[in-house]
Amino acid sequence: MCDCIDETVMDITTPRNAFLSAFYKRSFAYYTVKERLPKILTQAVDLLARNKDKVVEEYGLGAKEELKSVIGEISKLKYELQTNKPMRNIMGTAPDADHYNLCIAKQSNITYFTSVWLFAECYMYRRIKEIFELTQHLQAYDLFRILKQESFTNSYTAVVELGKYLVTRFNETINENDIKDEFIKLLKLILWGNKCDLSFSAGVVESSSDPFLLLTELESNIVKDQSEEIWLAVSDSNSTSQFIDIVLDNAGYELFTDLCLADFLVTSKLAQKIRFYVKGMPWFVSDVTKFDFDWTIQEMKKSDVPELKTLGDRWSKHLKEKNWIVVDHKFFTMPIDYSYMPKEGSDLYKQLAEAKLVIFKGDLNYRKLFGEKNWEPSTPIDVGLQGFVPSKLAIVRTIKCQLVCGLDSGVAETIAQKSPDWEVTGMYGLIQFCDKIKTY
Repeated sequence: MCDCIDETVMDITTPRNAFLSAFYKRSFAYYTVKERLPKILTQAVDLLARNKDKVVEEYGLGAKEELKSVIGEISKLKYELQTNKPMRNIMGTAPDADHYNLCIAKQSNITYFTSVWLFAECYMYRRIKEIFELTQHLQAYDLFRILKQESFTNSYTAVVELGKYLVTRFNETINENDIKDEFIKLLKLILWGNKCDLSFSAGVVESSSDPFLLLTELESNIVKDQSEEIWLAVSDSNSTSQFIDIVLDNAGYELFTDLCLADFLVTSKLAQKIRFYVKGMPWFVSDVTKFDFDWTIQEMKKSDVPELKTLGDRWSKHLKEKNWIVVDHKFFTMPIDYSYMPKEGSDLYKQLAEAKLVIFKGDLNYRKLFGEKNWEPSTPIDVGLQGFVPSKLAIVRTIKCQLVCGLDSGVAETIAQKSPDWEVTGMYGLIQFCDKIKTY
């Protein structure tokens, strides 16, 4: 690391209520910008070099020379990051470029180590997208597609176990009390599915290939569990809406668990329609795109395991009949938190407001929900959301950064005594609920 970075940052932890930033040297944001992001760019170059023949086969001979240019540009981006160069404007004519460039213009000489962490990470992934946008043959190429697909196949044993359970269990007659129990079980499965973030675990299911054993092992690691309140919202027969929205996080095993929950919600008539929100471009390595969503279902339809094929066929039918709807909105790859949505993405905000419940998955969504601020952990959820409550919200996330809201007083301190790095390991989880709806 160059000396200029040490002169730029402060050798302190992130102050309370300050924005998360690599500016604070004793923070996970600093570690991410200094260590994790350069490693991701190195991995990107390695992926392209190792798979160049496959890329040329899929995209044509014209892609061969462009690959060399792409690798060179990613290497330049890594150098800019590591030497803390000022962020330059996003090139190209894509609609979101103006927004990024306006943010840069508002902050003179903004760099990775001086900007808000959320902006720094979003900017890096948007620059990767720009590199491919400026090619002729590789504009649609997803640099991380191979990793996401490997994360699914590497977790196949757990996928099979959960798929068999889902098909067998719902061929039986289930009474109302059992439906509640099954919902909460699946809610906790999608929580621990969130451990499978490519930046942390290479997308592999940890601890056990038996997903239900994982529930038992990690039950005490749920530091806030509002499953009961979420169940009341889901099962509310007086709700005027029959939509449930799921804002997705990672592809691979996590996406499979999310689809299992969605299948349960429709099959049990707890919702008529599910809307899934995906990213419109490759994002944060393992985030779900429409291609990843469709690929996962097609892989299941081709499976030799009868239960997975059954689910794949059923899920295809849900999509065909529009009981499941996949939504791609530009707001999800903008470098701003969700409190800006009523103004910057008003159509999306109104759509979310139509749902009787919106489920937000994962760490990035958590950071955007709570404004990328270092809140006191006992800060009430509705305070941390800063007015963003379009509908009733379920927030499901394994904790992988130093941002937590809504804990009971003293809980964070007690956990920290046992596990000082508890906020960045992904070993602790949150299932949180907010129903203080605010209209605009």
